[in-house]
Amino acid sequence: MSLEVIRAGTILGVGDFQRSLAFYRDQLGFAVEATYDDPPYATLIAAGARLSLAEQGHPAEDRPGVSIVAPGDRSRLAAILVLEVADCLRAHRELSAAGVQFLADPYSPPWGGHRCFALDPDGNLIELEQPA
Repeated sequence: MSLEVIRAGTILGVGDFQRSLAFYRDQLGFAVEATYDDPPYATLIAAGARLSLAEQGHPAEDRPGVSIVAPGDRSRLAAILVLEVADCLRAHRELSAAGVQFLADPYSPPWGGHRCFALDPDGNLIELEQPA
């Protein structure tokens, strides 16, 4: 069997749905493809990839026993959202000026390129990466 993947994406659990939607739309430039009210959920698009935001604490019949939550401890994460950007240093400057929190200044590894790590409003980690 060969699985034909049409588009890949991820779902992030968020504590404050409207705040997180505004962050990904207004700060990071994701396009909103769809929003839903009950429970609060949004599908956003960037570079052809799908990112969905799900307000934590809502059960679903088709995922019994699994609860989606925002990170409880920002120092222990199960996943990092990676966004490849054309100019990491500029993105860091502009997002910092807009109030986005970063863990540290951009890093320029010996093999080239740049990367830095930002936090979304719930503490999900976002790597901005400019390849060598």
